[in-house]
Amino acid sequence: MHPVLLTVGLAASALLPAAYVHAVKGGPRHVWLRLRLVMVMSVSALLLITASIGVVDKMSLALAAPALAGVYLVLNYHFERRSVNKLLYGLKGRVHSVTLLSSPVPAAFTVAMTGRVYATTELYRRLEPEEAAAIVAHEIGHLEALHPIPPPLFVTVIAIMASILAAGIIDLLGQGLASLVLVAVVLLMAGIAWVVFNWAWEHLADLYALDAAGAWSISALYRITGARPEEPRLLSVYLDAVKCLRPRGGRGVTVLVNPHPRPGYRLYLLEKIAWQGEGRGSAL
Repeated sequence: MHPVLLTVGLAASALLPAAYVHAVKGGPRHVWLRLRLVMVMSVSALLLITASIGVVDKMSLALAAPALAGVYLVLNYHFERRSVNKLLYGLKGRVHSVTLLSSPVPAAFTVAMTGRVYATTELYRRLEPEEAAAIVAHEIGHLEALHPIPPPLFVTVIAIMASILAAGIIDLLGQGLASLVLVAVVLLMAGIAWVVFNWAWEHLADLYALDAAGAWSISALYRITGARPEEPRLLSVYLDAVKCLRPRGGRGVTVLVNPHPRPGYRLYLLEKIAWQGEGRGSAL
């Protein structure tokens, strides 16, 4: 264990919710840069924690690639069975392929491991075509926000980091009460870093959709969530970050895989950019 690295990593994780609030509540100019910086800070905190307490388990590293390949094949097979069509979207000078799935649930999602975007038939049935297109643009924005890192490479790096950190935590277990407390703190801070990363990632996808689809992205979010704009408060954001760590499921998907900020926070930023910005380009 490296106490200095661990202390810096834990401190950085503790400051991330405050950095998130600053990024969202700041002026409309350079918001894209501020959110990207929050993502970098989150990954850096995770790297510091992993480097300080992690153990390089050769077996875990050896199994990481086959495990990811297996998950890729299972996901690809599962979604291809439900696929009914391929849609092509031209956004910001690029053509993106979207797989249309037969499902009674109105949804769209991105699988970063495969770098693919999916949307359901029910989504197009319930929403206006422009609103559905805005939601698809949001999902494509998730992939664009990781540029220039290929999404499958990003998932691989995160999986390896998680494997190393898990090995280090297992190594600490059984070493007394102090080690249990340390494990609890490490899990909490690493979890908060992961949550804040995903929150910033979600906002970047929203901004991409706003830039690509205009006000339809705001209309779609209103329709899907039923929320109203809500200014983020520091204490509420810290509590939300901890609440996102609770194991719970939604439609068969563990929420912890991709925790979202409050829809009101997302609408707050989108409306601020739309009404206070100096044109669509100023947001990016």
